[in-house]
Amino acid sequence: MLKLNRLYFRNFFLLFFTTAVIISISGYYLLSKIEIRNHKTMLENMIKQFEITYKYTPNINSVIKKIHQNTNIRITIIDFNGTVKHESNRDEKGMDNHINRPEIKVSTHQIFASSIRHSNTLDKDLLYVAKKGKEFYIRMAYPLKSIKEKFLKFWIYAIMMFSFAMLIAFWIALKISRKVADDLDDINEGLTGIIDKKYNMIFDNAKCCLEFNTISKKINLVSKKLKKREQQKSKFTRKLKELNKQQSDIISAISHEFKNPITAIMGYTQSVREDEKLSKDIKDKFLDKVMKNAKKISYMIDRLSMAIKLENDSFVPNFSVFDLASVVNDAKDILLQKYKDRNIIVDVKSVKIKADAVMFENLLINLIENALKYSEDDILVVLKDDTLKVKDKGIGVNEEDIQNLTKRFFRVEKLSWDNSIGVGLYLVKYILKFHNTTLHVESEPGAGSTFSFSVKNLFVDI
Repeated sequence: MLKLNRLYFRNFFLLFFTTAVIISISGYYLLSKIEIRNHKTMLENMIKQFEITYKYTPNINSVIKKIHQNTNIRITIIDFNGTVKHESNRDEKGMDNHINRPEIKVSTHQIFASSIRHSNTLDKDLLYVAKKGKEFYIRMAYPLKSIKEKFLKFWIYAIMMFSFAMLIAFWIALKISRKVADDLDDINEGLTGIIDKKYNMIFDNAKCCLEFNTISKKINLVSKKLKKREQQKSKFTRKLKELNKQQSDIISAISHEFKNPITAIMGYTQSVREDEKLSKDIKDKFLDKVMKNAKKISYMIDRLSMAIKLENDSFVPNFSVFDLASVVNDAKDILLQKYKDRNIIVDVKSVKIKADAVMFENLLINLIENALKYSEDDILVVLKDDTLKVKDKGIGVNEEDIQNLTKRFFRVEKLSWDNSIGVGLYLVKYILKFHNTTLHVESEPGAGSTFSFSVKNLFVDI
C-alpha cells in the first residue's frame, strides 16, 4: 500500500473514532434531554385531556388504574391541602401529605411544573408533571427507567445507522483510494520510465481524478518531447561521429597530401645545402623539384581557400566574355604538363560565353583531372546540344555515392587509396551555382562516368 494510502486510512480511522466519540457523548446528553422533554410534553397533554374528562368519569380510581396498566403512567389526584384523593399505583389511604412536593409547590404559580426525583412510595426515579386545576392538583409521572430504555433503544438504532453510513463512506473511500493508488502507480511508472529513458509508454485517462488525468496527459506530452529530443540527440550524435570520422579522414588526407611535397622540398633542399660537390645541372634540377612541390602546396591551399570562400559567400565572381574552346584547351594544356602520358580529346566548337574565366578554367581542370585520376583511357571533353560533357571509361561510381560526390571532403570509400582531400567536385558545384547551372553525373561501375552541365544561359550573341 502506498504511503499516501496508509496516511489516508490512518487519518480516516482517527477521524471516524473521534467523530463517533464526540457524537456519542454529545448525542447522548442531547437526545436524553429531548427524550425527557418529549415525555414531559406527553404528560402535559394527558393532564389536559384528563382535566377535561375528569368530571364525566364516574369511577375515577378504576379509570386511572386502567390508564396506568396501559401506559405505565402514575396518576395522582391531590386536593389543595395536599391530601391524596386518588392514586393509580396504590391505595391512597395512609399516603403522606403531598403539599410540599416540588412539582406541587411550583404548580401553584405556573401552569405546569415538573421535576425528576426518586419516589419513596414506589422506590423508583420518576419524571413528574403537575398542574393546579379548579378543584385539585393533577399529577402524572413516568418511570425514568422506561424513558432510559426507550432512549437506549433509539440510541443503539442511531449508532447502527451512523455506523452503517460510515461503513458505506469507508467502502466508497476505499474504492476511491484504490483508484488513486492505481493512478499514482501509473504516474510513478511513467516517471520511472522517463528516468530510464523509456519514452514509448502511453497512459490512458486517469481512473480517479481530473487532476491525475491532466498529470497523465502532461507526462505523455513530456515523454513524447523527450523521445523526440532523444531521437534528435541520437541523430546529432551519429552526425557528429560521422563528422569526426570525416574530419579524421580529411586531416589524414590533407596530412598525406602535404607530407609528400614537404618531404620532397626538405630532401632536395638539404641535398643542395649539404652536398657542395653537386653539379650546377643537378642543383638546378633539385631546385626545379622544390619549386614544383611548393607550387603543389600552394595549389592545394588555394583550393581549400576557395572552397571556404564559396561556402561563406565571400567570393565575388568577375564576369567577362571569352571563348569557351580556348578555356577548355588551356585547362587541357595545364593538365597535360602533369599527366604527360595521357590523352585528352577536346571536341568543343568556338563559342562566346559570359562567365568568370578563372573560375571556369578551375572547374574544367577539376572535372578533367577527376576523370584522369580514375581512368587510364582517353578523356573526352565535348560540347553537344548546349551541354558540356567530360567523359571517361574508368572505374565508375556506385549509384548511392553519386549524390554525395559534390559534398565537401567526400571521398568514395573504395577509392580511399587516392589521397585527394575531396574538394574538387565541391568547388565545381559552387562555381556552377554562381553561373546558374548544375552538375549532372551519370556513371556505371566498371564502365566509366560522364560529368555534364548546361552552358545555354551563358552563350553571348555576337
